[in-house]
Amino acid sequence: MNQKVYMTDQEFTAHMAALIPTPSEEADDSLLDLAHSLWFELKEDLCHTFSFISRHFTPETLQRVYDLCKGKDQGILPWELVGTAIYLQAGTPPQEISKREWKDFQILSTPNAPDTLSTMGICTVRERGTETRFYTLHFGQFDPKELLDMAANQAGRASITVTEAIQRLDYRNMRTASVEANKAVYGPESPMAEKLSLLMAFSPITAGRITIDADSGSVAIEVNPLWEKLRDEREASPPTRQRQPSRKRSSKHKNQPDR
Repeated sequence: MNQKVYMTDQEFTAHMAALIPTPSEEADDSLLDLAHSLWFELKEDLCHTFSFISRHFTPETLQRVYDLCKGKDQGILPWELVGTAIYLQAGTPPQEISKREWKDFQILSTPNAPDTLSTMGICTVRERGTETRFYTLHFGQFDPKELLDMAANQAGRASITVTEAIQRLDYRNMRTASVEANKAVYGPESPMAEKLSLLMAFSPITAGRITIDADSGSVAIEVNPLWEKLRDEREASPPTRQRQPSRKRSSKHKNQPDR
């Protein structure tokens, strides 16, 4: 069996130098110190994450997220970097992110290749004259009509609303989710749903919008044109080999979903 070859420090800093508008030794050293203290493939994970941010956000946001890595007081793990980029792009500075929101970032996936596309989206459920807004990490990975039908069945059995039932379902098998990161939707009315809704018009991080009408049994799906453009650009380029996610994960994030 061939032994795994991990990214060197020199390869990491070269990647940052090519990607970040204004790279710095201080930020690189902070990121490398973190990688050396946690898992073997974190350097590669961080490179993929910064590539993901560079493709889904503005260069200004990419630089600001990177600059935050100079200090130890802000989150610099891959999922925290993605969450921070979303908030910065939506106009919310890191100091205004609550402890609960930092914790919520843990369900965000680490991109597993430089050309990974966002699968985040927003989902609005209409029921009995009320709209409830959610977000999803799995846009395009499940059938919203199947989600509605399964939620309606579960709601009837459990004597709850369809809106409540939708929050319980796993995006893969439409059964009650046993892992938080596998839920079809998150919320309701969370700050993340608000940010992603705001960014739909400005960033491909929001892949699209799902509208579910529980009363009529209808579903509408709107794909973000900015996301479609990014997807088409990726498909026009030579494919990047997707590696298997590392098994050397921090125990704080062992339920991280694959993309």
